[in-house]
Amino acid sequence: MIRRRLTVLLVLFAGLMVNQGLVAAAQDGLPNLAWLDPPRVAPDVEYLVEGGEVQTLDAFLGKVVVLNFWATWCPPCVAEMPYLDELAGAHGGDHLVVVTMAMERAAESKILEFYERIGSHNLGIYRDPDMALARSMRVFGLPTTLLIDHEGNVVAQLVGEAHWSGDAALADILPLVEAARLASANVVEQAALSD
Repeated sequence: MIRRRLTVLLVLFAGLMVNQGLVAAAQDGLPNLAWLDPPRVAPDVEYLVEGGEVQTLDAFLGKVVVLNFWATWCPPCVAEMPYLDELAGAHGGDHLVVVTMAMERAAESKILEFYERIGSHNLGIYRDPDMALARSMRVFGLPTTLLIDHEGNVVAQLVGEAHWSGDAALADILPLVEAARLASANVVEQAALSD
């Protein structure tokens, strides 16, 4: 019943968005973004967060994750970092998180110095020093960015630099965020009905 209602809501929303001209055609999205068919479940592999705590991607279930693998020594990574910061600042919150996963053994202090140098105010500290998460996500080059939907499925991947806060990227990301918002609203509605 819940799945059926969610499907109906998503179909209605997609129809509304098409009628309003808000759904971008495929050519309006990022040209190098590869949509996975079928999507694959994000692995349950640990990585480090600020303070040396251990976390997995399950911490973000219910949210869309823009997961970017990068390194301070990678010029294209450095070039796209301000766009990721802008994306996080403008759209991060209840239904979207931008995770910039450092693929090096750099200390937190080095990453914080880098963020300070580029003027980042919206990115957190995520580190994959042994590259266990990167290997499990099939990352073979930097930068690599994966889109993970609110159910924890990797739905798209882009190898190389992109303008993540630009219109093309938002045309790919925001429909996923809207689906997460609708799913969350449906859960709240169902909880209210069961009380």
